[in-house]
Amino acid sequence: MTERQKIILAIVSGLAIVGLVIALLLPSRTVDKNLDFYIQDQNVNNQLEVNEPLKFIVNDSSAVVDKRVLWKMGNGDSIVGNPNISYTYHQAGRYLITLQVDGKVVKEKTIDVVKLTKDTVAVDSVPKIVGPKQGFVGESLVFSADGDGMTSWLWEFGESGTIDAFERQVVYKYDKPGKYLVKLKTNTTLYPVSQVVTILDKVDAVPADMGEEEQAEPQEPIDTLALVQNDIKRRLQAIANAGARDQEAVRSNMGYINDTYLRGNGGRVIVQVNGERYNLFPDYCQGLHYLESNRYSRVSIDDVKVDDFHRITKIEVTQRNIGK
Repeated sequence: MTERQKIILAIVSGLAIVGLVIALLLPSRTVDKNLDFYIQDQNVNNQLEVNEPLKFIVNDSSAVVDKRVLWKMGNGDSIVGNPNISYTYHQAGRYLITLQVDGKVVKEKTIDVVKLTKDTVAVDSVPKIVGPKQGFVGESLVFSADGDGMTSWLWEFGESGTIDAFERQVVYKYDKPGKYLVKLKTNTTLYPVSQVVTILDKVDAVPADMGEEEQAEPQEPIDTLALVQNDIKRRLQAIANAGARDQEAVRSNMGYINDTYLRGNGGRVIVQVNGERYNLFPDYCQGLHYLESNRYSRVSIDDVKVDDFHRITKIEVTQRNIGK
């Protein structure tokens, strides 16, 4: 090898060593394929709400050290420089969140931001019975209470005629076939919430129609607010006055209100009693009948107000107990 060749080889080797050192010293510009982000809401209710501070957090902040991080919030806003950010949306909508690192899109997620009203919160606060709507004699059926703020639970399964359990989740077996009204009373509602369960004999076939019992035929609606409120008041009073065994009066009046004024959507209509506790409409009617119509006293419906004449979502009832 000539002297010139030795010099050229030495130069090339030196450059290679320098390049290797530089590569080792400089941070990598390769984006981690496992990079992701998650969103944390302030009240931790798994619902992203208008005017609620939200946190957008990268799952591995060390993977974006010395890299250019860009958040696109889906509404025209962008935030540069921080792997973890806080952001508040002021309008409800569906937004595409984009995380870019060094100019490359590494993750996109679509979120729904909702606007909650007082009534929406009230509906969400009403406990719900989670459990089967049909079963068989002798089968172990699991029922649980879903909701927030509950500290006490009173379960009635409609077979024994008394309170059957006191836990949030219970297991119950029916001894006889039939339709039973499962009722749950908690500290958060004035009246119990309820659910119908159909119990079949083990030799019975599953009935073709497991829907709710037929309601009374709707009548012509009354077209002024005062008359609507008075008509609902009169129907609720009839439910309160009905005897303990008079289910037909309850079904007829409850069905009339539901079909005529609530557009068949009674299961989503709130009843607020005396400005305090909430119940959904069907549970309020059942509670009004079962709990308040007894031999010693009855309920007087003093006033009824509705929130929207054309689309009722809330009924405010003023009532009191009076002796017979």
